[in-house]
Amino acid sequence: MELRQVRTFRVVAEELSFSRAAAKLGYVQSSVSAQVAALERELGVRLFDRLGRRISLTEAGSVMLAYSRELLVLAGEAREAVVDAGAGVGEVTGSLTVSAPETLLTYRLPRLLAIFHERHPKVRLSVSPSAIGRLVGSMRRAVEEGRVDVAFVLDGAVGAPGLLVEPLIGEGVSVIAPSDHALASSISVAPQDLSGEAVLLPEAPESGCAYRDQFERQLGERGVVPPERMEFQSIEAIKQCVAAGMGVSVLISAAVEEEIADGKLAALRWEEPFEVFTQMVWHEKRWKSPALRAFLEMAQEVFAT
Repeated sequence: MELRQVRTFRVVAEELSFSRAAAKLGYVQSSVSAQVAALERELGVRLFDRLGRRISLTEAGSVMLAYSRELLVLAGEAREAVVDAGAGVGEVTGSLTVSAPETLLTYRLPRLLAIFHERHPKVRLSVSPSAIGRLVGSMRRAVEEGRVDVAFVLDGAVGAPGLLVEPLIGEGVSVIAPSDHALASSISVAPQDLSGEAVLLPEAPESGCAYRDQFERQLGERGVVPPERMEFQSIEAIKQCVAAGMGVSVLISAAVEEEIADGKLAALRWEEPFEVFTQMVWHEKRWKSPALRAFLEMAQEVFAT
């Protein structure tokens, strides 16, 4: 069994298409088909049912897919361990894949990434934005399957079997309004005070916004139904629209500190509590390469200050 065949099989199994797998791998389709056929001969079983132009995994194929992911992660770890063993004493090398939602990439991680790169310039650091900011769905699977070494999430307190989750910092959450809003000077603002207000909302909770979920729950528990709800994918767009007087919104405080200080937005004195943390997630059983260890330690150091 060759690793090249295992890697090709995994891509075909995930794409459920020989042609798409070939395009993704940069092979001709006949080469992909030949590698899968060779793997099937080696194992003595069919891995795919071929139904015209469509394919599906057999039961044996589903089992092989789970093992293929583990085999390829282990092969990558072995490669990194050998490279690290041959590197200079005290020199951290290797590669590291980090994923985080836009909010954290913009307002929390730049300093950490810059310091890490400065101290460990020989580590190949790959940073990918995630569509999901909570430890659910594709974000969780990416860590479980080894496609991401470290994920950062913005969520309530969470736990996941097989994954290690470390809260780094409790995030303040601000309910924001235009700076000249009637409630801007109020000593205390409750959900019922927003009756009649248009609400501008960041991405849906199932996509990754824990504080939006808590905010909507607070409104709902008091029977507040906004007359208008607008959803945005961009934090910057929300801030600009609130400043222009289109309604109120809720964002993590780190995202609006500058606008509040400049008088462009007002943070209402919201009486309801939020529970949101920036958290770091990695696989419990994954081998901790020197690069991964160094990154985890530096994250703890940077967020502690």
